[in-house]
Amino acid sequence: MSFISIIIPVYNVEAYLEECVESVLAQTFKDVEILLIDDGSTDTSGYLCEDIALTDSRIKVFHKLNGGLSSARNYGMDRASGKYIIFLDSDDYWEKSDALFLLVEKVEKENLDVVRGEYVDVDGVGNRLKTPDLSAEKLKDKVFGSYEMVKDVINGRFFSWLFLFRRSAIENLRFDESRKFQEDIDFAIRVFSKNQRCGYLPVQFYAYRQRENSIMSTPRISNLENSFSLCDVFHEYAYKVEDKRLTPYYLYRGIMMYYWTLETVASDLYISQYKVIEKELSLKQLRCKVHKWIEKVPEAHFPIHLYVSPHIGVLLFRLRWWGGRVLRTLKMK
Repeated sequence: MSFISIIIPVYNVEAYLEECVESVLAQTFKDVEILLIDDGSTDTSGYLCEDIALTDSRIKVFHKLNGGLSSARNYGMDRASGKYIIFLDSDDYWEKSDALFLLVEKVEKENLDVVRGEYVDVDGVGNRLKTPDLSAEKLKDKVFGSYEMVKDVINGRFFSWLFLFRRSAIENLRFDESRKFQEDIDFAIRVFSKNQRCGYLPVQFYAYRQRENSIMSTPRISNLENSFSLCDVFHEYAYKVEDKRLTPYYLYRGIMMYYWTLETVASDLYISQYKVIEKELSLKQLRCKVHKWIEKVPEAHFPIHLYVSPHIGVLLFRLRWWGGRVLRTLKMK
């Protein structure tokens, strides 16, 4: 029985898998089990898992039919034996060899249910692209609840792989396997609807690789559907939260998920499919529902896009971007 279970879903990542696992094996904290969940890879990733497992007895390999990221994570959670659980995507890696030590030190010292670290964006070969701000650093020496975690630490960045979870704190909670996009947001909404004992470690240990042809950069109407559906998840759990300060915040996020996703619809990636998207995803009905929710958050101010039809909202986004491009062109001249 290991202290930490590290769950690594694997799917067609033959170019990155070894670097990922090596970053785990290099950790100074050694009391771990490493669960490689081969989610029906069609390249050599499954064979690589077996080869890598021969190098360290702490590595356990599981092969399953393809079911997606949520399915693979759940498969690993059901087989994890550690006191704590942490996720790592197999095309990413940990930059710091003392990452686990620092996370464990904090979670044990302060008796936490969950602690969160930070990340950096890297390109395909590991060059740093962007370093997110550490605006929540003021909380580094404090123990706080789910409200502060969601509002001040996560602040829209819901990545599940930044958290070390006490396994007993998440109990039987699992990822929604029907969701193939933004599953981290859905999971966090439900995890933090309970008032967890939380901590924050402003250490950028996780290298988040930005790849071409990723789920984020590939236009899929199903991705938009998953994103819009989070409006309902936020609204549902707004009334289930243990810390009632989260109620207006979840309501606000649920409303703004419509705005943010509509902005994506207006992007060059999707605009050519607008008529199909509007019909298939029933955007007019969704807009009406979201508009009713606005009355429940009277203290908040919302963009005009939420008060007009989806079609007009998309045009407003396009006009704003077009105006910005014109201004940039004029400045260059």
